[in-house]
Amino acid sequence: MLEKPLPGLSEAARKSGGIIPQRQANLFALRLRVPAGGISAAQLATVAGVASRYGRGAVHLTLRQGIEIQYVPFADIPAALAELADVGLELGACGRRVRVVTACPGAAVCPNGLGDAQALAKRLDDRYFGLSDLPHKVKIAVAGCPSACAKPQENDIGLMAVAAPVLTESEEAGCIGCGLCARKCPAQAIALVQGKPVIDRARCLHDGKCINVCPTGALRAERTGWQMYVGGKCGKEPRIGVPLVAFLSDAEAEDLVGRVIAAYRQLGKPGERLGTLVERLGLQALAREVLGTGCAASRT
Repeated sequence: MLEKPLPGLSEAARKSGGIIPQRQANLFALRLRVPAGGISAAQLATVAGVASRYGRGAVHLTLRQGIEIQYVPFADIPAALAELADVGLELGACGRRVRVVTACPGAAVCPNGLGDAQALAKRLDDRYFGLSDLPHKVKIAVAGCPSACAKPQENDIGLMAVAAPVLTESEEAGCIGCGLCARKCPAQAIALVQGKPVIDRARCLHDGKCINVCPTGALRAERTGWQMYVGGKCGKEPRIGVPLVAFLSDAEAEDLVGRVIAAYRQLGKPGERLGTLVERLGLQALAREVLGTGCAASRT
């Protein structure tokens, strides 16, 4: 949080944590909120102008799809923020808050996409960004398929679109035994038995590749939805998030993120990341709190 008083700077901006002191005296980096990595050409032009007028023309793209305008003098912060606000750009967050939600392009653009990662990420950001009074920061990422470009397993809360394939033959779409599904499956979870694909559910990655390559449409998605991971983080002591529940609808995923955050706020110790809480209490305890069950759902 920016501690110095500054005329023209709102209380919300001062407390956001998006105004970051640099090692150079009296110079600051302005961290901007860019939900799901989406920004317009007009906004980019304003960023460039603000960086040139108030900084040194330096812009840093953060690892979480954000933008930092560097070398802004203390007295110029209100004017810079006012210009950015005119095109809908706000400060991001630091500290013990829910950070800006990141996402890959998802099904709206990517041919491998199974879910609209952009749309879900923006709804999550609208609803949860900036929530404070937490034990530590909370990072959320949304990936449109199991390629996991947005790294959902490396975030406190991660969502990944998944699809469960099933063979549904009909007069219009019958399996011709071509074997493309088996050859394209990266997990080797499909075998041809008497000329028909048999899916090993325990090995299936739910990435939809077999569905995409089926030339007749005989392989289809029996279920689609979002796989939730909890407890991931990078840093000095990295940890991979663990699956909590699978095949959530958009609305269920959005609601469950809120319940996980609420449980973290209630059960977490000061300074404790969500992953550490899971290690301390166990995944089953978190599942009981947020799902009302003693068992986290499997991927299948």
